[in-house]
Amino acid sequence: MSTANGSNPGRRGVWLTTPALLAVGTLFALAGGSQTRPILESWPLMAWCWIAGLNVLAWIPAALMQSERFYDLVGSTSFISSALGIWWFTEPGLTGTLMLACVVLWSARMAWFLVGRIHRQGKDGRFDTIKTDPHRFLNTWLMQALWAFLCMLPVLSAMGSSEAVTMGPWTVAGLTVWSLGFVIEVIADEQKRRFRLRHPDGSRFISSGLWSMSRHPNYVGEILLWTGLTVAALPVLEGWQYAALITPVFVFVLLRYVSGVPLLEERADQRWGGQADYEAYKAGTPILFPIPGSPA
Repeated sequence: MSTANGSNPGRRGVWLTTPALLAVGTLFALAGGSQTRPILESWPLMAWCWIAGLNVLAWIPAALMQSERFYDLVGSTSFISSALGIWWFTEPGLTGTLMLACVVLWSARMAWFLVGRIHRQGKDGRFDTIKTDPHRFLNTWLMQALWAFLCMLPVLSAMGSSEAVTMGPWTVAGLTVWSLGFVIEVIADEQKRRFRLRHPDGSRFISSGLWSMSRHPNYVGEILLWTGLTVAALPVLEGWQYAALITPVFVFVLLRYVSGVPLLEERADQRWGGQADYEAYKAGTPILFPIPGSPA
């Protein structure tokens, strides 16, 4: 999942976005880290993960080369580095290890999928007007860092908690939801990949398999899996750590209203808008969750 946004804000908006992104991440790091065990000079684990995941060092060569080719790779591997850091500095136990394994499995699969996609396509069109402006390009990297950090909030809170995560009903339910979301996302991505291999010219849109029930089933899987990890962490959240409940809300809003669905729907309308079969598919298929009787 890429967090790039192809909009063209004014220069004032570009300059205001940078401190806003940094402020949001810092506030959540301080709030969630207030109840976690300190490490390294009494700094909370959450603060270290936010600082380490800022992606600024990766932005420098990307801006110099005006290239987005390793944007998704850095974003996906930031999850792995956070998970390994947690594992190194904490004693997660069986349940915590399972939660960390979920993160590593998802991020490794996502890195393989996204990097393979940009290798085949040669570029990501959403960056065409962004990568030539270093400051706007920086904001996309900071947005990606914030995305990774907020997604990891439940895991960071659980692993940094003084109370060990046990395999109770909430954790079992959460890991079950994560598994469902992961399977949905993998199947949806694979169905679309095979469809594109059969129709490389882009003249047709996919409406089979999971895509017959949702116009964006891969995003349904993404929302479910992060919701699952949030549910799994619920038993050990306390005080300001409940800020981690923002994770599923953030993922939903980001995908549904910011960098996911709007961009893809606009592209689809430009490509197939007016075609009878596409308009029928759009009218009869929900954007995300396939709730019976719900309008698209």
